[in-house]
Amino acid sequence: MKAHQRIIREKHALEIDPLIDEKRALAESLANATVREIDRSTAKEVILKYEWLGTMGTTDFQFGLYFGEHLAGVVCFGRTAGTKTAESICGKEYKHRVKVLNRGACVHWAHPHSASFLISKACRLMAEKGFNIFVAYSDTEAGEIGTVYQATNWLYCGMTNSASSMFVWGGKPADEEFKDGSARDERCIQHSTRIRTNATGAFRTKCSRRERRKQLVAEGFVFYKTSPKHRYVNIVGDRDTVAVLRAALRWETYAYPKRSMAAGA
Repeated sequence: MKAHQRIIREKHALEIDPLIDEKRALAESLANATVREIDRSTAKEVILKYEWLGTMGTTDFQFGLYFGEHLAGVVCFGRTAGTKTAESICGKEYKHRVKVLNRGACVHWAHPHSASFLISKACRLMAEKGFNIFVAYSDTEAGEIGTVYQATNWLYCGMTNSASSMFVWGGKPADEEFKDGSARDERCIQHSTRIRTNATGAFRTKCSRRERRKQLVAEGFVFYKTSPKHRYVNIVGDRDTVAVLRAALRWETYAYPKRSMAAGA
């Protein structure tokens, strides 16, 4: 089974681009590549076009890979899902150093090793900001096993469970943008917020998650379980920092999964 991003890159490779020869010439060598922090709107140009989920998610920092003036890849870092995930990795003492690599994609003409180059450089730039522990997930539904994380020596920490759930209304995901770049309609915006229970603010009420779920189902939402994902951890910093955090790692590590473990393989 091909990974989604490979399929979409092959599709976009058929598009007419008057600058394609220049881009490919620059991308022949990673010596021509630079990585720098970019704004959210610039990152969206690549993420919405190439990334499996088709949204920006809860990103806080974005980095772009450039060959000359041409953007060839983007990686985004954001917050962990769940209130206890960050502290479960290396303990409560180090939870403030955790970020999730939650979005990433490279364009079809990029150097074959662009993704690993970009991720490695971006993690080092994030370490300069005080973030040293990175988590990434590979979606089995997208045919992913985390090949790029294996290539960059991340630690494989097994599969997530499938206890989390998503919800849709009117056939559209209640997320940030849809895959075609269009905005969510008002009902999805409201209910995406209202799923957060026991909090204050617009569309939020104090009730149990079960009660809120029953209300949303009554309003036309459909819930479904997500598939388990492959989970990776990377620790970046100076030698002493890496040694301390590696010793503090609470998650078990395992041998890398093989392509046969991808969904549909």
